[in-house]
Amino acid sequence: MKLTELRKVIREEVKAAIQEELKDILLEAVKSPKGTITETKTTPNPEAQKAFRQQMLSQMQMNGGNLNATSADVGTLAPTSVNTTAEGSALPAGNVGLDQIMGLMSGK
Repeated sequence: MKLTELRKVIREEVKAAIQEELKDILLEAVKSPKGTITETKTTPNPEAQKAFRQQMLSQMQMNGGNLNATSADVGTLAPTSVNTTAEGSALPAGNVGLDQIMGLMSGK
């Protein structure tokens, strides 16, 4: 038997074995009991959405009233003392303004 004929026979036998296994797997999958999946969809209630938006807007107004806030509306950062090493040394207390932070971030 030539090598090409042997390859052809092997290829056909492998293909037949794979097809048989796939057939068994598919039959087993079809026959096995499955749980029922139910999906419920709810449509959004326009009135509830409107009420939610109104509530959010009123909360924002109570918390400052300025919806066009800028960095000038924000206070300064006041870091608290934190232990930085095992010996217990602490960072010094102080205030850092946002202009200083922005200067560091922009590389000035």
